[in-house]
This record gives sequence, C-alpha cells and structure tokens, in this order.
Amino acid sequence: MHGRLYNQVEMKMRIRPVTPLLIKSGQDAATALDPTLPDMNFVRTRLRTGEEVPYIPGSSFRGVLRSHGERLVRTVKEEGACNLFGRKKEQKGTLRPNCIEHLDGLDKRPAAEIYNTSCYTCRIFGNTGIAGRVQLTDFMPPEDNSLFTGVRHGVAIDRITGAVAHGPFQLETVTDGYFDGTLVMRNFTLGQLGLVAAALLDMADGLVALGYGKSRGLGRVEIAWQKLSFRFCTDPGAGLAGVGALAGPNVREQFSLPAPEEDRLALPELVTARRGGFWETSLEGMAARDCLEQLVPLWTAEV
Repeated sequence: MHGRLYNQVEMKMRIRPVTPLLIKSGQDAATALDPTLPDMNFVRTRLRTGEEVPYIPGSSFRGVLRSHGERLVRTVKEEGACNLFGRKKEQKGTLRPNCIEHLDGLDKRPAAEIYNTSCYTCRIFGNTGIAGRVQLTDFMPPEDNSLFTGVRHGVAIDRITGAVAHGPFQLETVTDGYFDGTLVMRNFTLGQLGLVAAALLDMADGLVALGYGKSRGLGRVEIAWQKLSFRFCTDPGAGLAGVGALAGPNVREQFSLPAPEEDRLALPELVTARRGGFWETSLEGMAARDCLEQLVPLWTAEV
C-alpha cells in the first residue's frame, strides 16, 4: 500500500511548555559538548550558525504518541495493541504478543499478509515487518524565538536507609518558548487518523506529559495547530475520505479496509480544490482542532 498515495495529512504544530520540560540528553555534563551544562541537560543540536539549541527529537514525541495510542486502544479492545517487546512463548498476562514474532521469512511474505496479521496500532505506527504511516520531524525553536531555561536541584533517596543515595544533581529545563514541527500521515483510514488525533488532543490538554520527571510535574505542554493540510488522489466531496473510500476494490479486500461508505466524514465547510493532479484543502488554528475533534469518535468503531 505504501507504493501508492491515496491520501495525506500534514500537521504543522507548535509546542509550548506549560510546566518545565526536560528531554534528557544521552550525554552527561562531563561528556557533553558544553561542560558547563547541568548534570541532566536538555538534548541539543547544532545549527548552521554554529549555535547549539535545545530541541524535541521527533522520536521522543513519536514514542509518547504511540504509547498513549496503544493505551487508548487497549481500553476499548485489549488485543488491539500488541506487546512489542513480548515473545509468544514468554508472554505473561493478557497482552497480545508481538505481532510478527511468529512469522518467519518476513521478506518473502506479501505486504497484505503482514498488515492483516499486525494489530491496530502497528498498522498505524509500524513494526519490523511493515512501515508506519506516521512520520514526524524534530521540533525546533523558531529562529525569532528565544527559549527560557532554568536549573532545578534534586537528590535521589535510598528507599531502605532513607539517606541520600545520589546527589545533589542539577536538571536543566525549558520553562518557556516554542518548538515547531510537522507530523505527516499517509494512506490512512479516518479511524486511524482519529486515534492519532485523540492522542494528540490528550497531549494538548495536558493529560499526557513529555520527557523526564512526569511524576514531578514536568513535561505538560500545549499544542497549537498552525496548519492542517489534506491531499487526496480523487475528489473526496464535501468532507474527508479515508483510504477505504479511495482505494480500488482489490486493494480494499487485500488489506481488509473499511467499506467506502464507512470511511467518509461529511464536513460541508471543508472545500477541496484541485492542484497539480491532487485535491487539496487546509485549515488553520481552532478550525484545525475542531476538525480533529470530529475525527476522534471514529477510531473506536473501527477498532
């Protein structure tokens, strides 16, 4: 299915910390590029200008997004999300084992078979057998925006003796400023987009935290949608169409996609226009958030 392009959504988002935020670097202060940094320092990257700035890696954001998406799916249908790190013979409890642990010769199996064998969240975010539909850029601070950082102090307590086991140590946090990034999702059903929207909205509302120190109150963020852009291979009409409505009957049957009438959402206010062979439309600000909120209920029926 990834060899074709049926639909695509691009979300340009801006993240602002509500509580102090720390995405820990893999280097401690002694081995960091700047030895004056605190013990636990924010991950940094070097710009063309040579300046080093804090940023949120796309992989860190994607991991939280997937983890919360799996939590939501298991709430509705426990076997809808697998245990990526569990093997069938070692599996304990009721979680579904790794989707493809029992499949041999993945490189020789049809893509449709691997897709149909995978759980609902693996179909969206991928596994070692199939590529995911969701791609994320790193979230970088805008060039005209300064990040405000602060240093917190802490100690680690020995749970047996009650004495200080480690510390004091310092934590570098971002307390204010903005990070801009983009999420792209291709060849999605409206239910799959609804699950991603549900996870994003929970993060935007402060229900899901990012980074280190969540139990300390760190990591709550706000998300603003600067632009939400859709692209379709055929005219979706007045609203949105998922891959089940856009793909041919053979592809729909091979990948067990929803029926065309089940994979459409009527939004009369959303008008598409043809540009360069595709039908495109976009929303900004609160209109983009309202559109995502209307998609959220669709994933529960699809699961």
